[in-house]
Amino acid sequence: MNTTENREPSDTEAEVLYSWRVFPAEAHPKKTVFVASAIILLSLASGWYAGAPLGVLAVLLLSGSLWPFFMPTTYRFTTEGIEQQRWPTTQKRSWSYFRRFDVDPRGILMSPFKTPSRLDPFRGMYLLTANDREELIAIIESKVGVQREAE
Repeated sequence: MNTTENREPSDTEAEVLYSWRVFPAEAHPKKTVFVASAIILLSLASGWYAGAPLGVLAVLLLSGSLWPFFMPTTYRFTTEGIEQQRWPTTQKRSWSYFRRFDVDPRGILMSPFKTPSRLDPFRGMYLLTANDREELIAIIESKVGVQREAE
């Protein structure tokens, strides 16, 4: 679901340039069934082998690590920066925080480093994309400027 919002900004709110929502579990039902089945089977196996507490721990760890897949994420490009909202958190970064962005087939990695770094996944922000990638890239280029195609 992609939407472009044209609203007048209030004193406390930045103008929204572009907004979209990504929900991988909904978009890929076969993968969702497979991943959920794998979590259940692995948790049952670890619970049977090592006891119920470790089975519960396995469910929590596996579900937690796959949280971005199971929860919808809303992204907003505003005049001030980027907002990523995934329950229960909202992450906001100003445009000045980013120095570079990389485009790959699944999305766009916004990085605070001028050159590729091993810290990119931890300090950067990965934006899952669905449609209108060219429009997103155009907005990012106007705000950040430097792009590198991912390999």
